Amino acid sequence: MRGESLREHLLEALLFFLERPSVTSQEGPLCDDLERRVGRLPDWRVERVSNNLVLSRRNPDVSRERLVFAGHLDTVPEPAGGLPVRVEGDRVYGRGASDMKAGDAVMLALLESLRWEESWAEPVFVFYEREEGPNAENGLGTVFEECPWVVDADLAFLLEPTGNALEAGCVGTAQVEVTFEGAPSHSARPWQGENALTAAGKFLAALHEHPAEEVVVDGLPFHEVLVPTMARGGRAKNVVPDEFWINVNHRFPPGRGLEHVESVFERLLRESGGRARYEVVDFAPSGSVGLDHPLLRSFISGDLAVRPKQAWTDVARFTQHGVPAANFGPGLTSQAHQQNEYAELPLLLESYEYMARFLEQPKP
Repeated sequence: MRGESLREHLLEALLFFLERPSVTSQEGPLCDDLERRVGRLPDWRVERVSNNLVLSRRNPDVSRERLVFAGHLDTVPEPAGGLPVRVEGDRVYGRGASDMKAGDAVMLALLESLRWEESWAEPVFVFYEREEGPNAENGLGTVFEECPWVVDADLAFLLEPTGNALEAGCVGTAQVEVTFEGAPSHSARPWQGENALTAAGKFLAALHEHPAEEVVVDGLPFHEVLVPTMARGGRAKNVVPDEFWINVNHRFPPGRGLEHVESVFERLLRESGGRARYEVVDFAPSGSVGLDHPLLRSFISGDLAVRPKQAWTDVARFTQHGVPAANFGPGLTSQAHQQNEYAELPLLLESYEYMARFLEQPKP
């Protein structure tokens, strides 16, 4: 399938996903409809685990190298007033259009249209739930537990938004809650208490002035950042606050982990003074780069851009299981979670055709 018919197939597939809202924890109806659709394909076996679908060929060729294509079904909530699905020229609007239903649409088109019997690769497709939520609830973890053969693979592609660049590895992420403690008093007599809010000032100033640290991993520049994202404190307008709470999102490059996160916060709190404690309440490890993998080297041809993934993706989950993985998808990173999110059809077409050339070429 090529040309206009491919464009129409990709548009139909993208609208299929967009017209079925699937905010995190509400993926069920989309998963139901997708299961019905792919269940009609005679050459494919469908396994459902909760609101996750795993598809493999009914008669796999075990001599082929196994490739996994993975995409999450969920989206962040729609903005106030909603985000109507519509097509305007080459742009298709809707919640999740770029993150990452454009990638899901390319996966579905590959699944339905590619001549897999002629490919060197043995494909597995995974559509999964709850990627946008807490790391512990991510549906891919459930898939790995219930279908462990999925990670018996040679390479995995996450069709996350990259604008059709190859984004290698990914930064890890930690949500760290920092609580400064004080003592309450009447605000007219602040010397009788201890203000937890102002005690946090040195810590917040250090975060404000903290530069993004560039860390080069396998030739790619990742950045470590510390960003306060939420804060709250105080009991009343005339009471000295005895507690001030801050959430800090810490993003760190491949090769650094939980011990590094803890050492950073222990140092920051030691230098800030005041009575404070911290807790790492959510943690997702970084993903290794792996550009030396033969299949990835074969995939990177021509003028394909290669850059680091300065965000967390499930590449990390695959690489922790020993499966080399990379991000490559048609969505636009600049459109992820935007008020008026859209995807561009030419990028879906380009993504499909690049994948098809790679899969239909002689064995790498």
